[in-house]
Amino acid sequence: MNNTLIRKILSIAAVAALLLSAASPAPAGRIIIDSDEQFDFARSVMDGKDYDRAVVEFERFIHFFPEDSQVPKARYLIGVCHLKGRRYDAAREVFSRIATSDPPGPFEGNALFLIGESYYEQGVYTEAARYFTRVIEKHAEPDLKNAALYRLGWTRMNADRWKDASDIFEAVEEKSPLYGSAQRLAAESLKGEDLPQKNPATAGALAAVLPGLGHAYVSRYKDATIAFLVNGLFIWGAVQSFHQDQYVVGGILTFLEVGWYTGNIYSAVNVTHKHNRKVRNDFRNRLEDRLDLNLFTGREGQVGVALTFKF
Repeated sequence: MNNTLIRKILSIAAVAALLLSAASPAPAGRIIIDSDEQFDFARSVMDGKDYDRAVVEFERFIHFFPEDSQVPKARYLIGVCHLKGRRYDAAREVFSRIATSDPPGPFEGNALFLIGESYYEQGVYTEAARYFTRVIEKHAEPDLKNAALYRLGWTRMNADRWKDASDIFEAVEEKSPLYGSAQRLAAESLKGEDLPQKNPATAGALAAVLPGLGHAYVSRYKDATIAFLVNGLFIWGAVQSFHQDQYVVGGILTFLEVGWYTGNIYSAVNVTHKHNRKVRNDFRNRLEDRLDLNLFTGREGQVGVALTFKF
């Protein structure tokens, strides 16, 4: 009797527990973030060139896994994303923190190089050269040092320092994949000193002798024609006004002609400078830059500046 009662009580309890379990809401779904998966996801977003989102995903990785061994790499790649997205100030801020960390981290040399690259892409060649020089002086790693030498040579060429550029290209080591290109650029850069340049002073003097002649000196024949006709008309009008005793009109036309005449000289000098810049830029554009900064590095191992050489 007692056994039967006990069995009934246990059965009722089991059924009640089962019903309660079925009636209770299921635990809310949880997203479990794995460090490797989060880092790889951020890298895949970066590889897809969605740099703004990639920055957010790398920062999420750092937030949730601050002690993970890949945190320094994530910080470095955040700087790379800013650089690739042409947010140069933000990139330099990230790379500067890496380059000045104490003790130095594994990405110090890369960070210095990419600060220089950010200035180089902006055309701020003096600052770019300063950082490439620091890489050369402080870091003996061959690939990074030779890349810095190669890029420093280009900064000198862009600053029209042809001989300096040649000497720097000559310093690229023979074992470097950039050696052949550097040797060709060392020879070609010297030709920049002998480019066919026009003399701005000569252009100004010609324009002073005859309006429009300074423009014709640099083959700007349309501008030369306009300058000649406009100045000629004002001179003719002023002369006719004085011959007809219209001194007020003649004075006004003479005053205006002084402005046109002076402007003709200034314009001739200015277009000559533009002509010379175009000659230099065309010369540089014919030279091939064999350094392709592939900032998307391999999935394994230390992040570095991956170099792709195009032949």
